Amino acid sequence: YVMQLLEGIKVIDFSKWLPGQYCGMLLGDYGADVVKVEDMSGDSTRRFFPEKEDGMSYWHLMLNRNKRGIALDIRKEEGQEVLRRLLSDADVFLEGFRPGYLARYGLDYESIKKINPRIVYCSITGFGQNCHKPAHDLNVIGLAGLNSMDDIGSACVSEVQVSAIGSSLNALSGICMALLARERTGVGQYLDVNLYATALSLQVTGISSAWGCEETGDKPFGRTAHYYNIYKCKDGKYMTVGTIEPKFWQRFCDLIECPELEKRQFDFAHKDDIVAKITDKMAQKTQAEWLELIGGAEFCVTPVLNVSEALETELTAQENMLFTEECDLGKIRYVGAPVKFSDAECSIRRRAPRLGEHSEEVLRELGYSAEDIAEMKGKGAV
Repeated sequence: YVMQLLEGIKVIDFSKWLPGQYCGMLLGDYGADVVKVEDMSGDSTRRFFPEKEDGMSYWHLMLNRNKRGIALDIRKEEGQEVLRRLLSDADVFLEGFRPGYLARYGLDYESIKKINPRIVYCSITGFGQNCHKPAHDLNVIGLAGLNSMDDIGSACVSEVQVSAIGSSLNALSGICMALLARERTGVGQYLDVNLYATALSLQVTGISSAWGCEETGDKPFGRTAHYYNIYKCKDGKYMTVGTIEPKFWQRFCDLIECPELEKRQFDFAHKDDIVAKITDKMAQKTQAEWLELIGGAEFCVTPVLNVSEALETELTAQENMLFTEECDLGKIRYVGAPVKFSDAECSIRRRAPRLGEHSEEVLRELGYSAEDIAEMKGKGAV
């Protein structure tokens, strides 16, 4: 028997997008009983390209594993009552609606804590509870200064939804802290997690440096330098050079046969000239040739890989994070959870649910009879 860290913790996941879905996924990976609640049309992410079958996108299969699925219409009184029953003995509620939406139906924190004061109620929004603007990750990171990632302010679109995944992890840590506090106090609390605050917090070093430069009058250093940059190889591939430590910079200068640069690591007055010289040197060999020259030496000069290449590396293999599971849909591949425990492990126990797949099962657990369920189905409430 392998211990499930969150066994016995009941989570109601009423999130429709990545931030809540990823948080719920991690809670389920470590043993929580996660019931995913959707409206009657299902999450939009079910139909994101590509789909394994209709309404079962690969996005959905990854992010909603280890969850049971129920479909409700909370605009109907019967649907509201089902959700209240689910929340009456739940430990955690995850929701991602705009501020005030659930309050219309008496499903806000103030209403729910009256029937379950132990609940940890976590809202994930774009801009917090005082702003009703809609937004996705790209909007948020633009507003927070996060997609001016290079030193000349060029905007970029990251393959990683930085503020969304960051908010998932903030929600996860906040939920676990609130559950820990509940062990002492016996009561839960409300968590306000938003993408904008997350995007600001992720820039903690850049913001502190900017403030420091305002006070000292220094010019902001930026993220790149000649010894900390990305250089193009002869074959169009790239190498990252992260030689912050002087000993690593010296080894890099030996690699590119530029001993005259060894004493000029911090010669920022001539940064452009040094970058040009390194750029010229790096363009004289292919990525594979540079890697062969480096061999087993260690000095923070590494290749830029695409996702397919990264998944095939020894580094990825040793992390044991990639799983393939068989189910009624055939083989499904998963990226596992990143945190490893000495006496527990992440496990994938069930595939993501079809829309409303476990509605009857969950409703029976809540005490509804077959007649009750049939009547609610007839009204379109479930």
